[in-house]
Amino acid sequence: MPFELQTAADGVKLTLTGRLGVRQARELWDAVQPAVAAGQRIRVQAEELEEMDTSIIQILCRLSRQTGRLQVGGTSDGFLVSLQRRGLEKFFVQAPSPIEAKHQTPPRNAPAQTTTTTRKKEAAAWLREF
Repeated sequence: MPFELQTAADGVKLTLTGRLGVRQARELWDAVQPAVAAGQRIRVQAEELEEMDTSIIQILCRLSRQTGRLQVGGTSDGFLVSLQRRGLEKFFVQAPSPIEAKHQTPPRNAPAQTTTTTRKKEAAAWLREF
């Protein structure tokens, strides 16, 4: 299974691995519902995620809006690229400190950067679909 949900002291840990798409979306959504109903914090770990499609990102958006307690921990290039393609990386991943930013290199094959205003407009339009 490309995701695993574990109970943690401060909520639940949702580990995303491999490739996640529409085939896993319903099962993922059903798995996180008890945590949502209990108002638990959901911490996403995606260090081993290769790719996720829009259906999985929609679930993450809904979790963030419903619980307000979604946190993203470790991420992979695949996680970041999936968000960047949709202009949503800033909604889920905090910007690195200036010291960290100097040492980071962009993921290979990352899409060309768009302006912040364009990304915000696209993200707002995309989120209105919910």
